[in-house]
Amino acid sequence: MYLIFEENEHFVLESASGLVYITVFLKGFSILGFNPVLLKFPQIMLEHVKDLKQALTEATGERIPVGRLKPIIELDMAEDKMSARVKLNCSEAHLKENHSAIVGNILESLQKEHITDGILMNVLQNELTINDRKVIAIGKEPVHGKDAVVTYFKRSERKPAVREDGKADYYDMSFLDEVKKGDWLGERIPPSSGEMGQLITGELALPRKGKDKHLVYDKKTVEPYEEDGKIVLRALIDGVVDFRDGKITVGPHLSIDGDVGIETGHIEFDGSVTVKGTVVDHFSVTATKDISILSELGISNVKEIKSKEGDVFIKGGIFGKGLSKVSAERNIFVKHANECHLTAGENIHIGSYSLGSFLKAKNIFTDEKKGKLIGGVIEAQAKVRAAVIGNRMQRKTVINVKGFNRNLIKDELNQILLLYKSKLEQLELIKEKLEVYEMFLGEWTEVQHFQYEQTRKRLESMLAQIFQIDEERKSIMDMLESKGEGEIMIGQMAFPDTRLQIKSLERKLNVMTKGTFYAENNHLHFD
Repeated sequence: MYLIFEENEHFVLESASGLVYITVFLKGFSILGFNPVLLKFPQIMLEHVKDLKQALTEATGERIPVGRLKPIIELDMAEDKMSARVKLNCSEAHLKENHSAIVGNILESLQKEHITDGILMNVLQNELTINDRKVIAIGKEPVHGKDAVVTYFKRSERKPAVREDGKADYYDMSFLDEVKKGDWLGERIPPSSGEMGQLITGELALPRKGKDKHLVYDKKTVEPYEEDGKIVLRALIDGVVDFRDGKITVGPHLSIDGDVGIETGHIEFDGSVTVKGTVVDHFSVTATKDISILSELGISNVKEIKSKEGDVFIKGGIFGKGLSKVSAERNIFVKHANECHLTAGENIHIGSYSLGSFLKAKNIFTDEKKGKLIGGVIEAQAKVRAAVIGNRMQRKTVINVKGFNRNLIKDELNQILLLYKSKLEQLELIKEKLEVYEMFLGEWTEVQHFQYEQTRKRLESMLAQIFQIDEERKSIMDMLESKGEGEIMIGQMAFPDTRLQIKSLERKLNVMTKGTFYAENNHLHFD
C-alpha cells in the first residue's frame, strides 16, 4: 500500500515499505521547485538527486525510487551514557495533531534503550520541536577527586630589602631561616576520592580519584605527623631550613651571640654559622653551609671566612688590610670590600664599594646606581656590573671577564633540557607505579612491601637528580643572560686608567665612559 505525500499535474510523490518514489507525468517542474516539497515533509530523506532530476526532465510515467523515509523519532544516546537527544522528522502540523502519541513513542524508545534516569519530562511535554535535536535526558556527572596538595616552608629569598625611598639595601636581608623543634616545615593534603555520578541508564558513574603527591624530606631531621586529615612535616631538631637534593631538611646551626675571638677560638662547624657580633682580627670561621656575620661594624683583618658548600653574608663589610680572605662555594653578599680577597663559585654582590680588592666569581655585581669598583683586580666568568669603576685619582682598576662560547653553552643547555625532560618522564613512571601500590595499601605481601620501599627510594633518587639538573640549568641560563659572550656594564661612569678585558679583547679607557662593553664575533662592542 502506497502513502501519497504530494500529487499534482506533474507528479505523484508516495512511499511504500520505507522507500520514497516519484512518478512524473508532465515535464516542466524544476528541481529547485522540489525544495518546498521536501521542507513540507521532513521525514523524506532524498538519496538519489540525479534520478529525481532525470525523472522530472524526461517525465516517462515510471515509478522511480528517489529516497527513503526517516523514522519520525530519532533517539541518540551519548557514548558516555550521560545524555540522550531526540529529533522529530515530521511536520509541525503532524506534531501538533499527534503530540500525545509521539510523547508515548519517545518514552517507549527510551525504555528500549534502557534509559531510566534523568529524563526531562518538561521537555517532553512542552518543548518538543521538529528537525532540531533536543536533549531529553541528562545524567549526573561524577565529581572528580582533587589532586593532593603539597606545600613546603618557603625559604627567604636572598635578595636585598627595598626601602621606602627605593634604594637597595644589600646588608639587611633575611639570610638564614631558623626553626625550633616541632616547627611546621610543610604539609600534604591527600587527594580526594570525589563523588559518584549516575548514568541515564541508572548505572553509577565512577569519579576519577585525584592524583597523589609525595612529601620529600630528610627523615633524620624532619618527621611527618597526621593532623586534621593531612600529613604535616615538623622539625625534629633546632636548626636552619635547607633543601638538599630536593629534600627539605633541618641543617645544624651554630649561633654565636657575641664575637668570634679569644673566648670562642677559631670556628669550624659542619652546618651553618651565625655570628651576631664580629670576627676579631686574625680569627677564622669555616662552615660547610652558610655563614652570616651580622655586626654593623663588619670585620677587619680576619684570617679567613670560608663556606664550603653555601653562601657568605657579611652585613657590615670588610676592612681586610690586604690579608683577609673570604670564599664561598656559591655566593658572597657584603656591604663593602676594602683590601681583601673574595672568591665565589657563583656570584659576588657588593652593596657599596670594593676598594683595592681581589674579586673572583662567575658574576660580580654592585648597586647599579651607587656601587663602586675602585682599584684591585676583578675577575669574572660572564659579567661585571657597577655604577662606577675607578676614581678621580685615576687609581688603576683592572676588570677581566673571561667570557664564554655562547654556541657551546647553548648546546650544553639543550643537552641539559633533554636530560631534564627524560628524567621527568622517568619520574612520572615511578609515580604511576607507586599509585598502583597505594591502591592496595594494607593488602601487601612482604615482597610487595619491599618493592614499594624500593620504588620510594627510586623516587627520592630521581627527585635528587632532577634537582641537581635544574640547578645546572639555572646557572647556565644566568650566564646566557649576559650580553654577547661576556659583559661589563658601567651604570654611571668609568674613570681613565681603567683597563677592561673581555676574552682576549682589551680596552684601556682614556676618558670618562658610561655604557656596556661586550664581546661578540671576536670584537669588543660598546653600547
